[in-house]
Amino acid sequence: MGTPRLIRAADFERIGQDPRELAKLTNKGELVRLRRGIYVRSKDWADLDPSSRYGLWALAFQCLTDAAPIFCHASAALVWGLWILGTPRRLHVLTASTDGGRSRNTIERHRGQMSTGVVQCGPVLLTDKLTTTMQLISSLRFPYAVAVCDSSLHTAREPNGTNLFTRPGDLGGVNQECSWSNEVPQGQPLVVNELLAAASLLPSRAARQRATAVIEFSSGLSGSAGESLSRVRMHELGFPAPVLQQRFVLREGNNAFVDFWFKEQQTAGEFDGLGKYLRQDWGGGLSLEQRIMAEKRREDQIRAQGARFVRWTWAEMMDRDCFQLLLRQAGLPQK
Repeated sequence: MGTPRLIRAADFERIGQDPRELAKLTNKGELVRLRRGIYVRSKDWADLDPSSRYGLWALAFQCLTDAAPIFCHASAALVWGLWILGTPRRLHVLTASTDGGRSRNTIERHRGQMSTGVVQCGPVLLTDKLTTTMQLISSLRFPYAVAVCDSSLHTAREPNGTNLFTRPGDLGGVNQECSWSNEVPQGQPLVVNELLAAASLLPSRAARQRATAVIEFSSGLSGSAGESLSRVRMHELGFPAPVLQQRFVLREGNNAFVDFWFKEQQTAGEFDGLGKYLRQDWGGGLSLEQRIMAEKRREDQIRAQGARFVRWTWAEMMDRDCFQLLLRQAGLPQK
């Protein structure tokens, strides 16, 4: 689905129509008001997922600014497909003001460099992947910073990026779509050395140490935010560090990868986020039932090679005591 068309009161007036009609249509439920004077059809709005709604909200804000805003932080993270949890409640934009600019209820302004570290995605300007990642890992708690950093390093086995990033002002990219709802990280993955170099430039020793700790713990082999948070939780609880994405060869000769592999215990750990079964790119066009059955056959064939399995959900991983007990019962040692 393409980006829904925004309806502007100014355009409505320009063609001789009374813009007050838009308010009437909103009251009837036919339109949704995104910002002052900016609307979208209710049917189009209802068809969007939360991240795509956020992106349309951002475009509505852009319509009302004199100069194109530069989206950053959590806003830019959605365009880059970085693993933040949930949809941001505010729009995050860059400002060169020394006092950080004025932040309002729906707008969070971040002081930063406006002339470098900026790219274009369709009609949108945003901070580049490195700048966005560093902003987030410098401000988020360690587990969530690791998830973002993991995603910045991640290379999908079957790349299916949808966003095209160009230099600001590139006319060839303006008419491209900009997706704000991305299941896999977009653009080229970062490398550890460039993240460490960026961390060395942070203004305080504490900030440099904290960012370095996140970067050194991170891995591009993590397959999702849930896997990243699971790995942090294992570390915090004193369980051994697993091998990520251990490969097994199935009977048909196909490769199968497990999220976590504890070699000494011959145990595979799998994070069972619901999205794993619902993602269109994960199941090769199979129905949900077929995907679940294929997953069971995969696990049975890996078990036949002497491996044991332990699985957990979001709720189990987020419950510290529950996750600890689950891993102990699987035979994993704890310091």
